[in-house]
Amino acid sequence: MWQVFLTNVKMSFRNFSSVFWTLAFPVILAAMMMGMLSGVEKGHTVEAQPFAVVNDAAWQKVPSAGKMVGSISSAQSETKDGDQLIKAHTVTNRSQAMNRLDEHKDIGYIYMDGDGLIRMVLADRDAAEIQSGGNSAKGVTVSLLSAYMARLNQTGSTFKVVAQANPARLRDPNFLTGIQSGNRTYTRTIKLTHVEPTMTAPYYFAVLGMACMIGAGVTASLIASTQANLSKIGARFAVSPSPVWVRVGGAFLATWLFSCISLMVAYVFIRTVCGMGVGGRDPVALVALVLSTFMASSFGALLGALPRLSAEIKVGLNVFIDCTLSVFAGLYGPSTMDIDHSIQEKTPYLHYLNPVKQVSNLFYDIVYYDSFRPFVRTCLILVIMSAVFLAGAALLLRRQRYEHL
Repeated sequence: MWQVFLTNVKMSFRNFSSVFWTLAFPVILAAMMMGMLSGVEKGHTVEAQPFAVVNDAAWQKVPSAGKMVGSISSAQSETKDGDQLIKAHTVTNRSQAMNRLDEHKDIGYIYMDGDGLIRMVLADRDAAEIQSGGNSAKGVTVSLLSAYMARLNQTGSTFKVVAQANPARLRDPNFLTGIQSGNRTYTRTIKLTHVEPTMTAPYYFAVLGMACMIGAGVTASLIASTQANLSKIGARFAVSPSPVWVRVGGAFLATWLFSCISLMVAYVFIRTVCGMGVGGRDPVALVALVLSTFMASSFGALLGALPRLSAEIKVGLNVFIDCTLSVFAGLYGPSTMDIDHSIQEKTPYLHYLNPVKQVSNLFYDIVYYDSFRPFVRTCLILVIMSAVFLAGAALLLRRQRYEHL
């Protein structure tokens, strides 16, 4: 099997089509993605967004909230370039605010809860649009508004704590000036994710998922070449004393190695040139690359074992499946990313059947989770997929018989 393995490795690296689509194309795709996404997170301008303000009894108990809304809804507000931050419309209760959201008059509303903290509610459609990066102006506005509200809540909470612990401090002018001017802080900033989230990272994750499954076509082609009715090499194998598992196993391991090296090249390019950080978890990413390419090679083995279909048809079938599944992984822009988010929100179990999405999830798990539990869970899903694909390939190859060569 060692000789078969080495021969197939040489064949893979000498095949221009395999080298281009598996090794070069993912790098080209990532470079194109970097060009299209460059500047997405920079240079955004503030555009005033319509918000309802619930001016009820709880709101009137906190005069500073009304002053804040007045300042950011004024044309002379101190936001970037002196623009308005919101277009405020006053309502008397939250029901009226919700009606305005349903009628698409506002993208959200602001209200005061029972604890005296100002809160913001966004319409589902606008929250999804912001999350997918489909409207950067809304995202910038909501981020700035959240910062204003957080500052107001921090100041109010500080006054309450100090009033209970040491009321005398509230009579100190320097203390009050320090709180109101923002020169002091009484809270500690924490990170909710392992690294700083970016709007472009999900697209690069999807590129890695698609690139991984492209390698399945190489496996399908080499497995097909071992079949006696599809190639002259397969016919020679059939009359040789070499058992089936030797020639199939050698082809499988060779394409797994080839796919793994190719995906590592794409990962290094995205990691260094495109600037996608993983928070120092490159060794874990290496494990993800090895496991994901094993799953892709297993899928390619299943395609390659299909009887009566030529190698070209099997490779074309793999490309079709890969491109189709990449839609649901969000590869092709904000609209497909919305589809990905919608599936994740409403029917997440459908993503368990999508190998492209699961490979993409491996890198989500590495980057955005402190715990390795989600990563291990995704690895188990890929292991199950690999086992199913290999079992199907073994069953098909075992049952193939030829009347004549």
